[in-house]
This record gives sequence, structure tokens and C-alpha cells, in this order.
Amino acid sequence: MNKEKKKEYDKKYYLKNINKIKEYYFKNKDKRKEYQLKAKYNLTLDQYNKMFTDQNGCCRICDRHQSKLSKKLCVDHNHTTGKVRGLLCNSCNTNIGKFNEDTRILNKMIEYIKGHNNE
Repeated sequence: MNKEKKKEYDKKYYLKNINKIKEYYFKNKDKRKEYQLKAKYNLTLDQYNKMFTDQNGCCRICDRHQSKLSKKLCVDHNHTTGKVRGLLCNSCNTNIGKFNEDTRILNKMIEYIKGHNNE
């Protein structure tokens, strides 16, 4: 089956079985989370939970606890190597991405803020 036909078949299947799919997802949150972690980051749910515990449930950068956030902590990884670095809040994670993980830019931002803190 070619890619377009597969995509069309999957869409029809999803629409036809949407209630069963949603019920399965609701009943199997841990299985789904484990599958996503393994597929994206090669992590098990136990490894994720250990990272969460080791970080006391807090973002590795801003130290905000997950209970204070609107979304769960994200798995942060190096986009070049794929290596997992830690768990971050959505804000810290997306901001790293906005600056293409470029430490030169981030350091310049720090100097900029320091230089204007007394104004």
C-alpha cells in the first residue's frame, strides 16, 4: 500500500472508530505514555519517573514544580544527538528551541538583562 492510500485508510479508520480509540486511550494512559516515550526518546516509563523523582518534580531550569504548571514536564533532548538531558517545563523547553540551542545567543541575552537591571 502506498503512503497516500495508507494515510487515507488510517483517517477513515480513525473516524469510524473514534469512540473505541478514545476509550482505549483513556483506559491505557500509561501504555500510551510508555509507547510515546520509547518511540520519541528511547525512554521507559520507569526511566521517566526516575528523572521526575530525581528532579523533585521540578523543571531543571526554572525549578517550578509540575503542580504549578498547566502542562506536564517535557522530555528535553539534544536535537543533534537525540540524547535526553532532563525534564523541563513547556516554557523553558520551547525557549531553548526558539534560540536553536545556541549558547552564544543565550549568553548574550543574560549579559543584556544584567546590563539593564538597574534601569
